[in-house]
Amino acid sequence: MVSTTFVVSALLVIMTPGPDLALLTRLLLTHRRQRPAVAAALGMVVAGAAHLVVGALGLAALVATRPGLYTAFCVAGAGVLLVMAGFALRSALSPAAPQRDLTAPPPGRAFLQGFLCTGTNPKVGLFMMAFLPQFIPRGTDPVAGLTPLAVVYLGLVMGWLLVWITLVRKLSTLLHTPLALRITDGIVAVVFTVFAVRTLITT
Repeated sequence: MVSTTFVVSALLVIMTPGPDLALLTRLLLTHRRQRPAVAAALGMVVAGAAHLVVGALGLAALVATRPGLYTAFCVAGAGVLLVMAGFALRSALSPAAPQRDLTAPPPGRAFLQGFLCTGTNPKVGLFMMAFLPQFIPRGTDPVAGLTPLAVVYLGLVMGWLLVWITLVRKLSTLLHTPLALRITDGIVAVVFTVFAVRTLITT
């Protein structure tokens, strides 16, 4: 049975701002459509599920004990964030920003952006495999105990992302001006860069 303590603890972790919320915010304010943001959120959840599967198979522990492999994954994840930061910064500094093309990206591309944002960070998988087992009841089979926790955790992640998408979507009508978009892109670029640098420093 999933405890209230687990739900509260998971929500505190999930609601902490990070690159995922930055990406969703940029998609919403730039395109003013929920579909790309929802696709990106789904990609993030699928990446989280992939991390859990990898962790359950013991590969996350293998990565953690192989410094070279772990470093390679972290550098790749930081690289993805820096590329996203570069695109955001280019939009923020572009003279043509007020007339930018507002055509929403295909759902598949948005899904891939969300998947890469979460999937290329090995620390996500290591964290979940350290966090979730703490709430498995004593005497319960590890796999049987982890499965409902993982389902609830990922459900809470998707739920929070949808709440965030709804809130930002409501604000997008007020913030959808050339200046606001450029400021948002600049802030998102900084967020991505900070998390990329932090990943490299702590690796």
